[in-house]
Amino acid sequence: MKASRKIRTLTAGAAASLVLGVGATLLTAGPAAAAGCGATLNPKTSGAEAFWEVKCLTESNGTKHVGIAGWVKDTDNDGQCARVKATFPNGTTYYSPQACPKGTKVNFSSGWRSGALVDAYLYEFDV
Repeated sequence: MKASRKIRTLTAGAAASLVLGVGATLLTAGPAAAAGCGATLNPKTSGAEAFWEVKCLTESNGTKHVGIAGWVKDTDNDGQCARVKATFPNGTTYYSPQACPKGTKVNFSSGWRSGALVDAYLYEFDV
């Protein structure tokens, strides 16, 4: 990881911050956006934007699974790429494909993980 890496996060609403105050300790730039089944998010930074939906599946035995699917786009000619990072209740992390240079938009899907919530955020990084 480069020392010059800049991380810009989507600042969650007060309710999401209360639900998952731990997110603030993961990155000093701000809390991740905790979201549950059916939520849609459309975060933007100064050089990127994204959209994703939180999808859930409940098996007949009651086991819950969660995933996110959407897109990420680089919107600035700043030498950085954009990506979405998602952390799931079972401790696994998913990184979307990177979007760069400016104008590049890529679709992503995390696949299913155990749980019913996901902490996800949009960020930019130096390449």
